Amino acid sequence: MADIPSEGVIKFKFNLKKSSALDEKLYIDVEKWRVILFKMNLIGEYPTEKVGFGNLSRRVVSGDNEFIITGTQTGKHPNLDGTQYTKITKCNLEKMSLDALGPIAPSSESLTHFAIYSSCPQIKYIFHIHSESLWQYMLDNKFERTSESVDYGTHEMAEEAKVCIGSKQSGIFVMAGHQDGVISYGATAEEAGRIILETLKESRK
Repeated sequence: MADIPSEGVIKFKFNLKKSSALDEKLYIDVEKWRVILFKMNLIGEYPTEKVGFGNLSRRVVSGDNEFIITGTQTGKHPNLDGTQYTKITKCNLEKMSLDALGPIAPSSESLTHFAIYSSCPQIKYIFHIHSESLWQYMLDNKFERTSESVDYGTHEMAEEAKVCIGSKQSGIFVMAGHQDGVISYGATAEEAGRIILETLKESRK
């Protein structure tokens, strides 16, 4: 896992307008799935390096690219509350910058989430998890993937995520250049979560 030491490092510029804790109704459906994924060790923290992995988000309003996302380095917590989610209000992929409103800095993968939302208005939930076995299975079985040369949290990763999605409204792809990284997306939290569980089940046959 050669790139784990850099895991979770924010590579973009961001302007965080500090606010109080976000209202629970903005993230509760995401949090229900995060609890499940955490228990499955698909979200967490690498124990030696002490860096978190995995992030989840949801579009705020249909047709708008604003979204709620888990805060940076929150992977180690089994449960999150409104102080550990942030709202992304504006992104610029070319300038590698974003504006956020919330009590915590956004996830290091926020630009990739934005790219996915901006590519398809029907996508409302994005789950980024880590699993070495699932990652390898997806690479071995020709799933949609980003290039091996493209690292997480970059403009290139955001653009390649768009290519992986194409015109699909739900699905899953593997981040070939981001050790263990897998992203699912869908119109509902249940859809995004179910795709992960079904692909995991396939990988264990």
